[in-house]
Amino acid sequence: MNKTKQIIIVVAVFVIGLASLGTVIGLIVNAGQMGDYSDGFSYTLNGSRATITNYDGDDTAVVIPDRIRGNRVVAVANGAFEGKADKITSIVFNSTYSDFELGEGAFEKLTALTKVVLPSGLKEIPAECFTGCTALKEVYIPSGLTSIGEEAFNGCTSLVFSYNSTDYGDDVEETVFYLPESLLEIGASAFNGCSKLEGLYINKSLEKIDEKAFYNCTRLSNVKVADDSELTTIGSAAFYGAIIKSSETSPVKFPNLITISAEAFSNVKSNFTYFEIPASVTSIGENAFLSCTSLSKVKFADDAKDIAFGVGCFENCSSLSTITLPEATTVIPEKMFKGCSRLLYNSNFTIGKNVETIGDGAFAVYANSTSYARKDIVVSAENENFKTVALENFYKSGNTATPYTHGLLTNADGTHVIAYFGDYDELSENSMGKTFRFTDKDGNSIKTIKTIGSYAFAGVDFQYMLLPVSLSSLGSYVFYESDVEVAYIASINWEWQSDTFIKEDEGSPQVAVGVIKSAASTEEIDAFKILLSDAVADAFTANQDSLS
Repeated sequence: MNKTKQIIIVVAVFVIGLASLGTVIGLIVNAGQMGDYSDGFSYTLNGSRATITNYDGDDTAVVIPDRIRGNRVVAVANGAFEGKADKITSIVFNSTYSDFELGEGAFEKLTALTKVVLPSGLKEIPAECFTGCTALKEVYIPSGLTSIGEEAFNGCTSLVFSYNSTDYGDDVEETVFYLPESLLEIGASAFNGCSKLEGLYINKSLEKIDEKAFYNCTRLSNVKVADDSELTTIGSAAFYGAIIKSSETSPVKFPNLITISAEAFSNVKSNFTYFEIPASVTSIGENAFLSCTSLSKVKFADDAKDIAFGVGCFENCSSLSTITLPEATTVIPEKMFKGCSRLLYNSNFTIGKNVETIGDGAFAVYANSTSYARKDIVVSAENENFKTVALENFYKSGNTATPYTHGLLTNADGTHVIAYFGDYDELSENSMGKTFRFTDKDGNSIKTIKTIGSYAFAGVDFQYMLLPVSLSSLGSYVFYESDVEVAYIASINWEWQSDTFIKEDEGSPQVAVGVIKSAASTEEIDAFKILLSDAVADAFTANQDSLS
């Protein structure tokens, strides 16, 4: 081969190589893999669409343009501004793109950021987008937004205000977070720990507030809900620890609510005195209103259905005095009203005709006060599952003019004691002095009782109890927060001990019966142990030295 042909071949190969390289470069650019730079912004291209990947400019008030070198800006990638986290104080989008996207954590931990104007075409604020932006106060949200992702504003401890002029005009409160009318869902922990958030406007279209969405928003008091709100679900602990204002004259209402999840309003205190539960609600989760200590009245819709109530759903609502369960109610769960110290001190409570189940501790009501008496529990005449047993009249010491009344709520055959009601206190006397006993109105011993349920005598004021000889088992915490010191059967006397009966700490190994006081044989103790629950028997084993 001569030199001329060799040169031609080399040149041809070189040209083909260049052409191939150009094709590869074009493919890379078009696939968005090759970066470019302009005015402090690094970006990638997908055709003529630019995604901002980094900012190293000097501006603290950053304006994100609609176009960069003729390419339309359509997205901001995750962590694009992290290199300026302590410098950037505001970000304003001038984008007109109709489907703008932000990466998860796009503005995460920008600790100097105080204000954001989001792009008009944004449909979603993604997960963790503004997490840890501790200085962020104002967010201008577009009217087309449909979702706020998980932890989107988690830990934004300065956040107080959001709105858009399209939905609300300029007549707004500067301490209210206005959700756009288009919003459908708020993700889990979206506003968790936003401790300066005071006001919230819930728009009509919002359907779901997920778990812990406003968890520990400890200043959140001014909650306004659109009259025709379509909200159906409030997630677990969604408003835990808030101080929502809701009264009978100015209630916070959710007209189409279906699910109130576990702890949804737990520890909502201060001005939360009244709550309405619409006919649409089908379930109220465990501890949904736990320790709402200002809640005094709960009103169910007249046509309310059989609601699935969770364990302890109103537990420790110490101000709750007015509540009438729906007629359709079939189950009153464990600890439903435990610690509702005013409930039976305000009026009688009626067990409806359809109630089939009452859990332990449902009426563990204790006021820690001797200034007023507990009222009665009444069972509907049409209810075939439960009854009340009136106990012997008793009198205050030295006063035999007016007897006090009291009784037991039991199952239909009277074998299981669910709750005591009335107010036999430490100043009361009967034929055995100051001893409470299971004796009916006619003076006859009640011999049907085989079990006494957990918390059945919670908060009672009397000090001594003669247990029925028919008793075969006792539940846990029978005398929770009570003044009972001694309980016994016939001549066997039982006395409480500090290591087995701790009034104020439910988590301790508390049992219903203490150790023996009188000189009884080991055989007698063992025989009685057989009659007790496993928890009580274990306590006897643990205190064997005291028993001998």
